Amino acid sequence: MRARRPLVDQVSGELRQAGAVAVVGPTGFGKSAVLDAVCTVWQSSGDPVVRLSSAPADAHLPYVPLVDLFTVCPADVSGELPDIQRSTIDWVLRRVTGPEPDPAILRVTVLSCLQAWGRRARLLLAADDMHWWGPDSLDVFGFAARRSRGSVSLLAALRPDGPLPQDVLGGDAVEIAVPALSPEESAAVVRSFGIPLRTAARIHTATGGNPRLVSDLAAGLARAGAPAVLDTQPLAPHARKALRAWLAGLAAPVHWVLLLASLAADPSPDAVRRAAGPSADVALAEAEAAGLIRVSGTVCFPAPVVRECLLAEASGEAVRQAHLALAAAASEDDDRVWHEASALTPAELPARLVPALADAATAARESGDHTRAAEFGLLAGGARHDLLVAAAWDAEAAGRFDLARTALEQLDRRRAVPAVRAQARLAVVDAAGRGAALVEHMAERALAEAVAADEPALASAAHLRLARSLWVNRGCHTEALTHARSAAELAGRAGDATTHSSALALTARIEQARGSPGHAELLRRALAAGTAAGAGRTPGEPRRIGVGFALLDDRLDEAGRLLDALHPPARPADRLWLLSSSVRIHALRGEGPVAREEAHRLLALTRELGASPGPPWHAAALAELAGGTLEQALAYADLGLTASQEDGDTVLATHCLHLSGMTRLLLRDVGGALADLLRVRDLVQDLGIVDPAEVRYDADLAEALVAAGDLPAALRTVADARRRAEEPVRRGVLASLDRAEALCHTAAGAYEAAEGLLDRALRTFDRLGYPLQRGRVLLAYSTVERRRRRPARARELQAEADAVFRRAGAPLWEPARPERTEVRGWPAGLTDAERRIVELVTEGRGNREIAAALYVSVKTVEAALTRIYRKLGVRSRVQLTALVQKSAHPAGR
Repeated sequence: MRARRPLVDQVSGELRQAGAVAVVGPTGFGKSAVLDAVCTVWQSSGDPVVRLSSAPADAHLPYVPLVDLFTVCPADVSGELPDIQRSTIDWVLRRVTGPEPDPAILRVTVLSCLQAWGRRARLLLAADDMHWWGPDSLDVFGFAARRSRGSVSLLAALRPDGPLPQDVLGGDAVEIAVPALSPEESAAVVRSFGIPLRTAARIHTATGGNPRLVSDLAAGLARAGAPAVLDTQPLAPHARKALRAWLAGLAAPVHWVLLLASLAADPSPDAVRRAAGPSADVALAEAEAAGLIRVSGTVCFPAPVVRECLLAEASGEAVRQAHLALAAAASEDDDRVWHEASALTPAELPARLVPALADAATAARESGDHTRAAEFGLLAGGARHDLLVAAAWDAEAAGRFDLARTALEQLDRRRAVPAVRAQARLAVVDAAGRGAALVEHMAERALAEAVAADEPALASAAHLRLARSLWVNRGCHTEALTHARSAAELAGRAGDATTHSSALALTARIEQARGSPGHAELLRRALAAGTAAGAGRTPGEPRRIGVGFALLDDRLDEAGRLLDALHPPARPADRLWLLSSSVRIHALRGEGPVAREEAHRLLALTRELGASPGPPWHAAALAELAGGTLEQALAYADLGLTASQEDGDTVLATHCLHLSGMTRLLLRDVGGALADLLRVRDLVQDLGIVDPAEVRYDADLAEALVAAGDLPAALRTVADARRRAEEPVRRGVLASLDRAEALCHTAAGAYEAAEGLLDRALRTFDRLGYPLQRGRVLLAYSTVERRRRRPARARELQAEADAVFRRAGAPLWEPARPERTEVRGWPAGLTDAERRIVELVTEGRGNREIAAALYVSVKTVEAALTRIYRKLGVRSRVQLTALVQKSAHPAGR
């Protein structure tokens, strides 16, 4: 219930204020769980709670919920009721036999019981599963509940298609809708079962955020063994129990209409009505009232896994009959062909339908519906391997890894020639997106098949995929460079200009990351060739890499122009990349609201496509830093880190870890920040990244080291990064290092040197157009002025920084400072880092504990203590502690 805690708090608050609350939501949305939690809160105060409920099997029995009330009614309450009312209670509890009491007497009995109990205690009456209550129970409860307000508090769980809140609780009852789980809430539930984030996103999409279904699917998958990251096993088997309960009581015509809606190529209400006949309208209304479908321009399933379950539960003959009915009712030729072919097994498919299916696939592809094109191709693929290859590429264009893999599996079963299978394997690799490292073996097999078939263009494409995966996902520069060069050579030999330009661009990017000269000329050649060849489906398209080069060089305007030139994107994967790049550019420009809007679009598209969630979480963290909250930025960075690690994407994991460390630093979690940033340093070294603009962590690491008290390590970090940032010149990196070095000088008391560096950093960030970085420098400058005892100037700089972040809609990026003990008069002459060490000494910590807390070496602590003793004129920890206590509590106070 952690994800529902705000809702529980809201219901509890309204219950205290209004006295009557209806919690309303569809089946599976967790209404009972909310009632449980609210009742627990109520009982924690020592007040009584009575739960009334029913079940489908009890719906025909009169007054079943009242049994719950009268069973727990205290003897002193029932004892003050008149004899006729006590007799009525005995009849409800089946203690006596005889005719049913007069309904009016039963109503008054329940009302008298509640009023008498309410005079003795603060009673909460919680009514659950009211859609299963019989009309007699609803009538009696509604009469008593409406008239007992003020005596007892009332809580009810209702479905949208069930009793109305005003009928059950009275006209002024507060109605609170139970929302679906957000993607983040769903991810939290699913992750608690040890399931990968990509599967968590798939579960959220499949369930529409229905809490019951989310939990059932996650538990079912966990019992079956946690799925692999790219696993596409059916989810329906794990939702059958919930669906059967959902369908209970619905008539056969409703089941038939739901099956038709699940299979319909045209899911419009008119198409379903034509196929279902006269009973369609009533059946659609019942299914919608039960929350299974929504009917507007189309018949859609709020939880698509319900559609999967309906198909899995239906017999083969029922599915065939439904397709035939839909084929007869179809108004479009393509829909008719689809249903005719779907009603047959591959062996039964007549030759006359194959050209029609191929034409339908082409029409869908030309209209931009690549998923539909892939499905048409898969239907016809048993007869023609070329249609299966086309289906694999249509699936890749739609971002449907599952369909691409299905096409490949069919080709493997039919023992297609190696070149044909290699093409489909490359489609599967591309469909995996940032998870390509997990299917690297497919690219390797495609390369072997292409070589065996003597297809240099195909071999070039396979080399290019391997190069991209090895570099982008795993950071294996040497191996990636070998494959990129082979791709360029083979593409040139085959006359494949598109792959050749992509291979040249990727080679340039890898050379740049390694710090090798000559990459600029390679990129120029790639951009020229790529412009002539046009965009292809191969990864590493030159203009994309050109955007990356512009960002590394801090040329934001040029990056934006190159990005605009890539619009409109043809494929979903292109849209993902463009949105992610757009978020980054807007965030760097300090356009926080725009960055956040783009990030939300990116996250929605990723869920829709089932793509890797790592890149969008990283982008969302950037957007939150630019226009949201630091806490949300940290949450997104942590999600991105988990997803990238699951995908085997070490490079993205490094970027997410940097964002996490930076955000923790801004939140003044120095220990957490230092732990993250030291891991980033190790990963960057392992990946062989030389250019400090690739992962701009050095300045943040130096700042964290200053805050932790390891000034020598901070200065070494700055010096090493400066050396690497001077060739080629990385102006943004150098300006950030100026800020970090200024903080080092400030900690050492060298204020004039610090101010010179900060002035230079401000000028650089002004020229580059990085307002948030400029604001961060202003905050550091304000710190310097406070240390120099210039409060007016410090306030002026702080106000200027505040204005920068306010304009961007960003949280304040204040530099991290050690938390300080409340000491009124610190001994003079200590730096912030030295004061932090003194605090830990006064807490009784030894040198090793202090070193661990500050993420520094024991020798650093020993050296610092020697300086502190000398400055303060003490010789031991005892004298130091006594001096601090004396400063904290001066004589006479």
